[in-house]
Amino acid sequence: MAKRLPIHTFIGFLFDIVDWALVGMIPIAGDLIDAAAAIYWALVLGPIGLTAAVEFIPFGADLLPTNIVLGLYADSKKKKFPFSPGKR
Repeated sequence: MAKRLPIHTFIGFLFDIVDWALVGMIPIAGDLIDAAAAIYWALVLGPIGLTAAVEFIPFGADLLPTNIVLGLYADSKKKKFPFSPGKR
């Protein structure tokens, strides 16, 4: 049996890398990435995904790997989330 690609962890990694390295120092652009991540995680995880909103807290919480942690959480769950890739 083939192992499933941890797609949500990868997406969380991309959200954090883009936020930290590319647009994190540009205030409005960083907030747009954080908003997109919060919407994505809310769609994938439901209310738990709204914890991604902690990224809006400047100079501290926005440096945490919140999106990676949420991706690991989503990939660790056995049940399928509404927008998870794979069999339905």
